[in-house]
Amino acid sequence: MTYLKGLMIAAAIDLVWIMARPTGTQPATVPALDLVAAWPAEPQQLAETSRLDDSLMLYLQEHPEDVSAMETLAGLFAQNEWWDAAINPLARALELDPARRSLWAALDRAVEKSGLGQITDAELVRRAAAFKESVEMEGHGC
Repeated sequence: MTYLKGLMIAAAIDLVWIMARPTGTQPATVPALDLVAAWPAEPQQLAETSRLDDSLMLYLQEHPEDVSAMETLAGLFAQNEWWDAAINPLARALELDPARRSLWAALDRAVEKSGLGQITDAELVRRAAAFKESVEMEGHGC
């Protein structure tokens, strides 16, 4: 088994675990990060996040219609409270699978947390195209 395949299986299992656990009527919240208390671990966490982000982007180059990978990438961004960055892969995933409720819930949360308030269909299309282009350009030095 290749590293990337194992990583994607682990990410899929994590995603299933996160999406299947009962949370009541409200989506699960990501606890606020205390930067002062987390400072010694933060550079390592950012490095791991960056490696996982790069791995998912390279995987998406080979599998450009893998909605689960896009949802995992958006979850990674949300976990780090990069709400605006989470919107782009969610927009692309929704183009491919508009019936998936978990994508809509994640998008609503990301839009709310990013401070946008609302997002238009035209903006979603623009963000989906930007994400698709960024996946295509990943690893080409751009």
